[in-house]
Amino acid sequence: MKNGIKSQCKRFVMENSTQNKNSHKHKNKLGHIDPTVAGIDIGDKVIHVAFPDGKGGSFVEEFETTTPALHKIAEKLKAVGVLTAVMEATGVYWVPLYEILESLGFEAVLVDARSVKNVPGRKSDVLDSQWIQTLYSNGLLRAAFRPPQDRLALRALVRHRMNIVKNKQSALLRMEKVLQLMNLKLSTAVSDIGGISGMDIIRAIVSGERDPIKLAALRNRGCKKSEKVFVDALTGHFKKEYIFALKQDLALFDFGNAQLDECDREIMDELETYPTATDTPPPERDKDKNKPKRYSTSRKPNRNDVPFEIRKTLWEKSGRDFTALSGVEANTALLIFAELGGADVSSWASVKEFSSWLKLSPGNNISGGKRRKSKKQTCANYIAQALRMAALSAKRSKTALGAHIRRISGRTDKPRGIKAGAHKLAHGLYNMCKNGWTHFEKGEDEYERAQSERHLKGLQKRAKEMGYTLVAA
Repeated sequence: MKNGIKSQCKRFVMENSTQNKNSHKHKNKLGHIDPTVAGIDIGDKVIHVAFPDGKGGSFVEEFETTTPALHKIAEKLKAVGVLTAVMEATGVYWVPLYEILESLGFEAVLVDARSVKNVPGRKSDVLDSQWIQTLYSNGLLRAAFRPPQDRLALRALVRHRMNIVKNKQSALLRMEKVLQLMNLKLSTAVSDIGGISGMDIIRAIVSGERDPIKLAALRNRGCKKSEKVFVDALTGHFKKEYIFALKQDLALFDFGNAQLDECDREIMDELETYPTATDTPPPERDKDKNKPKRYSTSRKPNRNDVPFEIRKTLWEKSGRDFTALSGVEANTALLIFAELGGADVSSWASVKEFSSWLKLSPGNNISGGKRRKSKKQTCANYIAQALRMAALSAKRSKTALGAHIRRISGRTDKPRGIKAGAHKLAHGLYNMCKNGWTHFEKGEDEYERAQSERHLKGLQKRAKEMGYTLVAA
């Protein structure tokens, strides 16, 4: 009896162990496995693929991650009759295999790692691949959004541009730190040390100038602070080691500027490959009409802005004016266009589905007929982050969106107000892309009037339910 139990345990371990095995068999116990679906678990060094065996089960084989090994996976998938290859989003390791399978005609499907791991207790590379295959075969996984293959180049360039801007900003912060170590309070004299005056003074310091009076004379005529403020701020000690660090950080900043110019040219060349949707000029934006100087949603040009007319270019390529939305400027519009792969939102059946994908919809945690508090949903979506930043910039504007954000922020807190504003922007973006709607800014006064009417109707309804009639004073 003991020998029989030992032999069964040994057989179970041999079938499920990943050590010294390139192939593993697995009998499906959860449901039907589609004979045309394969599950793939991807790592840095090895890839495990669950192939259907045609008998309701699957077998797993292990492959390396080199390019010849990826082509072997494609050949094996074709040999066993697989049409759909489902893989988990693991870092960037899935991208080469995804692109190879997509180019060979397979239906490559990327799924969210969190949806795969909702059911615990299956943590091995072999079981992960089989679990992905089983879940997708039974309709329990949804494919993640990915733009068409010919639209991925622009998205990669725009994301790379964002990294260049971050590197520039990091170098600028390090320069500010070095100046503080030398007790040079340049940031108190100028609003931005990366501006014309600040950079001229920094370059003079690196070149060997130490006289605070001569350094103060390099300030721009438009500076509001007096010469004495600059002289006092630029009086400090100039140690050799700090000057060396400042010199290298300045070189990194200049190198970032050169990289940014080159990247902008690549982005423009890539946009030229897109077909032209319209030859008409873009319409005049409502936020450019009679805009108050203090509450304007349009900001001053930034040194990291796209140098060419991106609004006009995106209008010609998509027939949509993303910058008409409150708080959305040229850089944000370019990011949205690149992440969507154009102006196509057909991957989402409704605007609610689109806003839910962006993690901007309110939580829906109901149990026992009661709504419960739910944890804040983290989201690394570039579009969602861009819409949040646009909502933040529109918070103080005299627009309907600004009034909406201020109302929600006053009732709850600022983060929820920003999320509510981003949610409203997501609705406008979806409708604009799907229906070609032109956004018309109603303004703060119109929003407040409509809000007062809704509030009055609510009071009248409550009074009627209690048997009273609400009469205006």
